[in-house]
Amino acid sequence: MIDDQLTPEEQEILESIENDEWLSVPNLQQEIQRYQNYAKAQLGELQEIKVELPSQDVQFLQAIATQTESSVSAVITNLLHQFVIQNLEAVTNHDRPI
Repeated sequence: MIDDQLTPEEQEILESIENDEWLSVPNLQQEIQRYQNYAKAQLGELQEIKVELPSQDVQFLQAIATQTESSVSAVITNLLHQFVIQNLEAVTNHDRPI
């Protein structure tokens, strides 16, 4: 089934489901609850910050957001999260942070 309102990624997922390529986990309700708890914990821990960037950087981030079909805010959040995780791992492993 082709739906013009879906992104290519969403269309691919829909086709995969329609082709019975997905299996349900045996403890579905427990897994749903577990991931809901993860989401609630993550949302509860978010803190807003203000960042000023050069306009060239913002344009680059907008281009990435367009390519990935996401918001600039989501792109920035993902980039910062990746940076923090890499540095956290470096500190944990007694390496030098980036």
